[in-house]
Amino acid sequence: VNTCPAPRVNSNLLGQNVGNVVCVVGRVKGPAQGGIMYLEGPCGSDIIIDRSSASREIGSEFVEIVGLVKTDRTVEEMRSTDFGSDFDLKMYNEVVLLSNGAVKGIF
Repeated sequence: VNTCPAPRVNSNLLGQNVGNVVCVVGRVKGPAQGGIMYLEGPCGSDIIIDRSSASREIGSEFVEIVGLVKTDRTVEEMRSTDFGSDFDLKMYNEVVLLSNGAVKGIF
């Protein structure tokens, strides 16, 4: 089941998607503070999520965020989906790279 119609990206690809809606998956690094939450992204770098308009609490260790990439590469959350506590970020990063690379057309 494809839970995200937007392009799947990691932190390295955020700069190429400023102004676009994207899908990011990561490990929650702690509760949001001041509307900001940090995810450990699939390539190991942090992704900053602006949750100031979020309508639900995050309920798992891994989460998918669909949101708008702002000029500072922060992702403004539009919706989120819990992915549980058993998720392979490294394998997911391989999918991100494939879906943005030479075989982009099959995704």
